[in-house]
Amino acid sequence: MLKGMGRALLRAMAETRRRIRASDGLMYLVLWLRNLLLHVLVLGFLVFEEIWEVLRDLLAFRRYYPRLMAVINGFTARRSRYFVLLIYLSLFVPMELLGLASAALAAEGHWKSAILVYVSKGLIAIPAIDIFSANRDKLLSFGFIAWGYGLLQRFKASDVYQGTVGMMKRIRRRFRGLWHS
Repeated sequence: MLKGMGRALLRAMAETRRRIRASDGLMYLVLWLRNLLLHVLVLGFLVFEEIWEVLRDLLAFRRYYPRLMAVINGFTARRSRYFVLLIYLSLFVPMELLGLASAALAAEGHWKSAILVYVSKGLIAIPAIDIFSANRDKLLSFGFIAWGYGLLQRFKASDVYQGTVGMMKRIRRRFRGLWHS
């Protein structure tokens, strides 16, 4: 399977070189590099999303987390949209700051610390996502949150994102086929 994937990659690279030489090479090269960069960014996004899902699964099977979220979501359901925004932002802002700190640590070469800080970000992100899901209507009534959520939805609906997700599903199926055979 890996040899087949390697051959397909070599054929694709040869085809790209042929098109660059045969046509308006610079423009094609720029578009090809842009598309490659977008796929790499989406792949990174999917990897981080997968990390959050694993952390969420670890917490969701715990005894007290579902009860705590039910209490918090029941409490916020009876409150004003401003109070829900305050609770959500009290989780969202530190979560994003930890993400920036993780990126800064990784850029400095402190990988172990960066991973630890990113995992702590994930532990804060899980309740923030659950609170957002439970109070979506109240939070989307604020323009800046609706704008950011709209950007995220357009990103997830883009051809690059959908193509990368499809590619990841095919690769995952191939690996599962190898593992189970």
